[in-house]
Amino acid sequence: MPQPLGLTTRCVHAGEAPDPSTGAHGVPLFSNVTFAFRSFDQVEATRGGAAPHFVYSPRGNPTVRSFELKMADLEGAEAALATASGMAAISATLLHLLADGGHVVASVDLYDQTRCFLREDLPSHGATATLVDCGDLVAVEAAITPQTRAIFVEPFSNPLLRVADLAALADLAHRHDLPLIVDNTFLSPALLRPIDHGADLVIHSATKYLSGHGQILGGVVCGRRAEIAQIQEKALRLGGTMSAPAAWTLLAGIKTLTLRVERQSATAGRLARLLADHPAVATVHYPGLPNHPGHAVARRLLGTGPDQFGGMLSFVPQGGPAAVGPILDALQISTIAVSLGDVSTLVWPWAGNELIRVSVGIEDARDLEADFSQALDIALPLAAD
Repeated sequence: MPQPLGLTTRCVHAGEAPDPSTGAHGVPLFSNVTFAFRSFDQVEATRGGAAPHFVYSPRGNPTVRSFELKMADLEGAEAALATASGMAAISATLLHLLADGGHVVASVDLYDQTRCFLREDLPSHGATATLVDCGDLVAVEAAITPQTRAIFVEPFSNPLLRVADLAALADLAHRHDLPLIVDNTFLSPALLRPIDHGADLVIHSATKYLSGHGQILGGVVCGRRAEIAQIQEKALRLGGTMSAPAAWTLLAGIKTLTLRVERQSATAGRLARLLADHPAVATVHYPGLPNHPGHAVARRLLGTGPDQFGGMLSFVPQGGPAAVGPILDALQISTIAVSLGDVSTLVWPWAGNELIRVSVGIEDARDLEADFSQALDIALPLAAD
């Protein structure tokens, strides 16, 4: 039996082949909306399933299809659906599963727009959500009702980097005949394949690590073929399908995914240790630190080396809210901006508290260490107050 291809090789080649009509190396950008048929008989054969053919880009596009095939391969899923954004993937998936009065148990610590969707939008569609600490399996099970149709988690939560035990959650979900949905945006398949741990559906905001360059919006959901087909119908009606240019850009970005994430993870580990040792920092949230409460679960979940825990971290300065502005304003390399997974380091002050989230880029680690050191040194007088 041939040796399975490595992940980096699959990032480059999965879902792709030379264009059969031109021989072009790499997937062409098919930006057209509609696709011609040679005859009425071909239309009928396509409708009957005997002769697959692209019809209309919202229902399927060759460039988008290549991205979907690549993502299904990387996540170990039967199929994948590309969407216009991460929230388009989340909303289409949950509205499909929770139609007619369904209920979802979700982590209390989630991306803010996901949390708003669960709390503010689901009720208008006749569905409900209960937010719990997904590290507490007793609380998760207690939140399950006869109307519950799914459990939704982030393996490393946004922004506090709380770690979810996916295998334990999958076991709990399946004992109750529920699918486990995992938003894998923070880690990407470069570090974690949730289906290997029992997840049923895996979602990404492709805008982040999959793209890696902050140039496009996109999302994707991966899972069993029959389920993905039903989610696709919902996404189509909601208008949340991916554009061909976005898919084309993503295909280019994913080719370097493992290389970027390896570098970002190694640098994030170094930066987390620097922050943890600096007198101007009160708390560091990074699962790669041995004293992080989820460190042991994270090691088991990722099965990685000591410096491969992802490129995301957050921290609280000793000086509290008053220290946030001076630290951010003193940084010279990092950019104050939302989003994450970019090749450049992005920092963002969390609204309403003193938390600073850091998305580590691919810059030289020593440059980032020097930049954060000098910025934190400026905050030392505030820490002493």
